[in-house]
Amino acid sequence: MRIYEITNPEDQLALLKMIIDNTWAAISREQQTKKPLVKATPATPLKKGVKPKAIPKPKKAPYAATPKPLAKPNPVYQTPTQIHHQQLKTKQGYAQEVEGTFNKDAVKMPKSLQPLPGNIISPIGGVDPDFEKKMQDARNQGEQNRANGSLPLSN
Repeated sequence: MRIYEITNPEDQLALLKMIIDNTWAAISREQQTKKPLVKATPATPLKKGVKPKAIPKPKKAPYAATPKPLAKPNPVYQTPTQIHHQQLKTKQGYAQEVEGTFNKDAVKMPKSLQPLPGNIISPIGGVDPDFEKKMQDARNQGEQNRANGSLPLSN
């Protein structure tokens, strides 16, 4: 039971006192039941000239010999053709990566911003295929009007 579960302060103190008293009583009982450890002294003294046995020093564990270092490998030099092929692979890989990035971006772009196929002329700044012919006809008509002496229309 917790002390704080009891709302009355006097009851809390009584419970705390009971816990402390029981704890100290248990400690004192435990000390009384233990037997005191007294080292017995030898009844007969050691004889003169007799030395106590020497305790041998512990032996060190054997160590494994250090391994020999590995020989350094000889460098392998590339031939000029190998270098050229490696550079080509790198360039091709980069080109494929860039192309893949552009293809991914084209899919993400809204359809209105995607480039038109080559056979369709853009309506923005695009030119009618007969535009040049019509322009030439208009120029010729203007020259004929000037030659005939007609004046442009005025508002």
